[in-house]
Amino acid sequence: MLYATGFNAWDQLRFGRPSDEEPSDISSFTCVLQDDVDHIRAFFSYTLVHLKNGQDRIAGMVPKTHEKLRAANEKAYASFVEASNGEIVVPSGSQPPQQYPSIRDLLSSKEPSQTLSNLLNITQLVAYETGFAALSSTGQVWTWGDERYTACLGREPTDESPAETPHPVTDLDDLPTGPITKLAAGGYLLAALTAGNDLYCWGHVGRSPTLPDLSDTPTPLVIDDQDIADVAVGDAHMLVLTPDGDVYVIGDNSNGQLGLPGTSSTKTWTRLDLGSILTAGQRVTGVAAGPRNSFLIVQTQPECQ
Repeated sequence: MLYATGFNAWDQLRFGRPSDEEPSDISSFTCVLQDDVDHIRAFFSYTLVHLKNGQDRIAGMVPKTHEKLRAANEKAYASFVEASNGEIVVPSGSQPPQQYPSIRDLLSSKEPSQTLSNLLNITQLVAYETGFAALSSTGQVWTWGDERYTACLGREPTDESPAETPHPVTDLDDLPTGPITKLAAGGYLLAALTAGNDLYCWGHVGRSPTLPDLSDTPTPLVIDDQDIADVAVGDAHMLVLTPDGDVYVIGDNSNGQLGLPGTSSTKTWTRLDLGSILTAGQRVTGVAAGPRNSFLIVQTQPECQ
């Protein structure tokens, strides 16, 4: 099942029949879907939930360009990532991914702005405000994007490895707890999780950084001496899941995206009181984030026989 909190102006946190009530933000984690959830794609105005039975659930207002892409190319729609500046990257199966200035350019059959020929065997693509990151099957991380925000790259651009084309983040190679297994990104912040449950973060500080000590190079993040099992990043907030099922949050809460009623933001990691959210036998198994909302994937543990 799925619990959610935060920005809800387009009813993107309400699944099922539409309501006559004016949509309003949700300030604490609330069960919004009873189905068995596999993974989530949360866009600004809608939420797409993929269920373990292969079906999808959609809530909110789907932009017309997204609707047209889904109708024209279901495979591209299912896998594209979109930066906040409108640029998109589309995987092409065994072929290198392709980048376009916008979804409209892809729909108009225009030539891609670049074919990412050095990205092979990619298992994950993520987008942030002005660029992208990719994870290979061997755990290597590649970044590229707007050269004005080089801190988001986690590497120093050079003539041989410019900002706008994918190049490896060598600081994430040969880490003590194994290769990177997952990426998360949002706003101007990127995060990488290792096989041994260590978390590394980097990004552009800006006016109100999500993390107070954010660096332009990948830096280990220690949260209450906990291992990290999952991570999610929004525009200006972040949440992590520990192997024991605890959830910690930090950042902006102006739309309720942290699930902390009465708090506008927090600059320190705060552990959620899951006992007041979940029922007996329930356990958080994954976290996800939209730009201004957050999600908990919850499973019910079987009773002892």
